[in-house]
Amino acid sequence: MNISRNNTSNVRYVFLLGSQSNRRVNKETVAEFNKYKDMVQEDFIDTYNNLTLKTLIGFKWVSLYCSSAKFVMKTDDDMYVNVTNLLKTVRVHKKKLERSVGGSCKYDADPIRDSRSKWYASVNQYPRSKYPGFCSGTGYVTTMAVMQKVFEVSKHVPFFYLEDVYVSLCVERLGYTLTNLEGFSHGRWPLDSCVYKGTQMITSHGLSAQDMITMFTRDCKKHSD
Repeated sequence: MNISRNNTSNVRYVFLLGSQSNRRVNKETVAEFNKYKDMVQEDFIDTYNNLTLKTLIGFKWVSLYCSSAKFVMKTDDDMYVNVTNLLKTVRVHKKKLERSVGGSCKYDADPIRDSRSKWYASVNQYPRSKYPGFCSGTGYVTTMAVMQKVFEVSKHVPFFYLEDVYVSLCVERLGYTLTNLEGFSHGRWPLDSCVYKGTQMITSHGLSAQDMITMFTRDCKKHSD
């Protein structure tokens, strides 16, 4: 895959990275970039707590270098995305996505106050008793115009480390909405090639590199009765 080349249905892909303390990993990253030209790396420590920063850097990069794109999707590296189904869905919901972010969304969620949780939010970090809803950061999509407005308004929204919640706070500030899109899932669909190459699934979470290869390359073979 390559940023500048038409890969699939006029879709471009780019991987966002921060810096690593491991010299071997940095060397391998440079080698992979030189081979595929599909990475954007910025000078920040690439950790879970910096995912909001990483996402905003991605939004800025897309605004600068891909501003003619109609839609933008942010997803994780362990997500399988059925691009054909994704494109059908954004075309169907094009009007709604002009003022919305869509994906696997929750409209009513409480901050987790248990400090043992990966998603812990102290009252100091997030004083409100409710989140404004959020679309799972595993994968969400919107129009280029909305993404650019989210980036601009983020300059006026206090930083919060849970990226999907933070993006939703920006969406709320804009007066826009969240849209639950059928086919988006923050969970994992069964590893069945007929499911992954069918017409229903858009995203599936938690796949290993080998799972990805298997689902991309294995043909769907319907079982006969």
